[in-house]
Amino acid sequence: MALEPHDKQIPRRDPEGNVRWLSIGGGTALVLAVLAVLLAWQRAADERDAARDVKARVEAEMNRIEAEAQRIEREASK
Repeated sequence: MALEPHDKQIPRRDPEGNVRWLSIGGGTALVLAVLAVLLAWQRAADERDAARDVKARVEAEMNRIEAEAQRIEREASK
């Protein structure tokens, strides 16, 4: 029994379905990239704020030390 041309099952490809999945994958990748950028930006801002906080504490401590040194010098000069 020979197969007739009309009996053959030809697998059909759905080009629109492929494009749809590629669009979904591309959109997902774009969303993930945006989230990664936002997280990196937030982390950089947090580190910058922490650095400013350290600078402020160091400056306050230096002022306190200088004030204490001046007080000791004044007491010594009496």
